[in-house]
Amino acid sequence: MRLITKTILLLFTPLILVACEQKKTVENELTESVVTQEAERNLGIASHENSILVPAAGWGNMKFEPPVPGTYDLPIFGDAGDGWVLTQDGERKRLSDFFGDKIVIMSFIYTQCSDLNGCPLVTAVFYKIKQRLLANPELADKIRLISLSFDPKHDTPEVMKFYGQGSQDMGGLEWQFLTTESEDELFPITESFGQYVNKEYDDKGNQTSNFAHILRVFLIDQNGKKRSQYSAGFLHEQSLLSDVKTVLMDELQ
Repeated sequence: MRLITKTILLLFTPLILVACEQKKTVENELTESVVTQEAERNLGIASHENSILVPAAGWGNMKFEPPVPGTYDLPIFGDAGDGWVLTQDGERKRLSDFFGDKIVIMSFIYTQCSDLNGCPLVTAVFYKIKQRLLANPELADKIRLISLSFDPKHDTPEVMKFYGQGSQDMGGLEWQFLTTESEDELFPITESFGQYVNKEYDDKGNQTSNFAHILRVFLIDQNGKKRSQYSAGFLHEQSLLSDVKTVLMDELQ
């Protein structure tokens, strides 16, 4: 009996060890995947090849109270970039034409983005800001939202106008939907803001309609100075509005 038991152990022990190693490998891969997704979500890397399924904070209610406006500083960290843009009505302007009279919250987007924590997140947060300020027209009058496309080939002024139609129907807070005539005119703007954008390609090397990009949203004061920058993990309408009020209080001092 002992001989039979010993024989069984000798036969199955290697198999058990292999199974344990495989389980450990799978668990490690799952852990690495979760860590990578969490890191990418906080950084705001939007990619359709590796879409992130965990919703960012901006999709829901804030789980903590934002700091009281005026109790913290948002120091200047550079000038807002500039370049030629097109309005949703096809009017050619300088991006700087939209700075200098109001506080600007500006994001880079493209209308075909379907990544949960990419452009749809920014658009949703902007809608929430606009909704919140319908009851506060005095504050709304001091803020301008800008969504600037980095896909000029597809996002023509007509497409941007259609994309922003729901916002315009709401009234209230000003929200500009801008694009550019070409990638050549877009590049100086994205370069000056440090906006990373990569075209995505399929297995055959053909360009798709998707882009991989680091999500960036900028808070720009009334003097055209950058005061804060947000990625997906830290983008929420409540914190944005607290920062806006803090910058406004700076101007009164």
